[in-house]
Amino acid sequence: MSSKSKRDYYETLGLPRTASEKEIKAAYRKLARKYHPDVNPKNTAAEEKFKEVAEAFAVLSDPEKRAKYDRGGHEAFGPGFDPFSDMGFDFRTFGMQDLSDLFELFGAGTRRGRSRPRRGGDLRMEVRIPFLDAVRGATIEVALPGQQPCPSCGGTGSTGIRQDLECPDCRGTGQRTQQRLGVQVSLTCGRCQGVGRLRGSPCRKCDGSGSTVAQERVKVRVPEGVQDGDTVRIAGKGEPGRSGGRSGDAYLIVRVEPHPQFRRDGSDLVCDVPVGIARAALGGAIEVPTLEGRTTIHLPPGTRSGQKLRLKGRGVPSSGGRSAGDLYAIVQIAPPKTLDPRSRELLEEFARLNPVP
Repeated sequence: MSSKSKRDYYETLGLPRTASEKEIKAAYRKLARKYHPDVNPKNTAAEEKFKEVAEAFAVLSDPEKRAKYDRGGHEAFGPGFDPFSDMGFDFRTFGMQDLSDLFELFGAGTRRGRSRPRRGGDLRMEVRIPFLDAVRGATIEVALPGQQPCPSCGGTGSTGIRQDLECPDCRGTGQRTQQRLGVQVSLTCGRCQGVGRLRGSPCRKCDGSGSTVAQERVKVRVPEGVQDGDTVRIAGKGEPGRSGGRSGDAYLIVRVEPHPQFRRDGSDLVCDVPVGIARAALGGAIEVPTLEGRTTIHLPPGTRSGQKLRLKGRGVPSSGGRSAGDLYAIVQIAPPKTLDPRSRELLEEFARLNPVP
């Protein structure tokens, strides 16, 4: 299937482009259960749908691949791209080569015991920055959504008298045994959530989660030369981990505001420079805007509208071992808006002496 005919990965999973890592995983599990070949035997349509879902998950669950896809879509990877090449198993086959992968997908574990450490999900949010800050680099402050222990229940998730009793469903183990696809597996107990003990009634303020939403203001350095759609990573500022797991990361999707004079072309800058008819014909000194202010350059006689004048090294500043870009001033010949009688007479005489071939 060509990249142009492929369905958008976010649309395949039924998610917005700002979906978190947790939402991507949840959507994948839901769709994988629905379209898996074992659930839909001899259904080729379901099998193809399952492969599409698996490919979308393989790309969007990887921060680097996702950032690349957000910038350039399917065309960003080129022909022959295999999203599963650097993964431990191929999601298209549901991990049948390794049953533990299959159990993990269905929320099961092959090891008994209580909750194991889990890494927190990643956060993704857009941030708008001025054009010149993107070119030169800048330190910005962003408000990251986060979580804090619920002040009402102290993070326990329950209120009132704590009923710290053994869970009758799993008998305190935190696990329940079931048969799946002919194999006996251990699942996290749904009643006690793997804790093995029962708590009191859920806290109304946090709905039993033990945490509430909070904001953290963080200063972030945006590197020089960042472009619209680029991603800036903030390590450890994503969703908190569970059971001792490390926190996820936060990814800022940069949106660069337009500039009234400059446009960006990679590491080069482009600007339009209005020039009068006489100056374009005769040549001479004209002023051109740059990042450091206006500068004077020489315009060759007979310059045409649309002609580019290059100012070497006056584009995007050098960074990360890259050389500075150039500034291209595009001449835009601007006729006078009004003419006095003498100016009209001179232009008419000029037109007679210089007929257009």
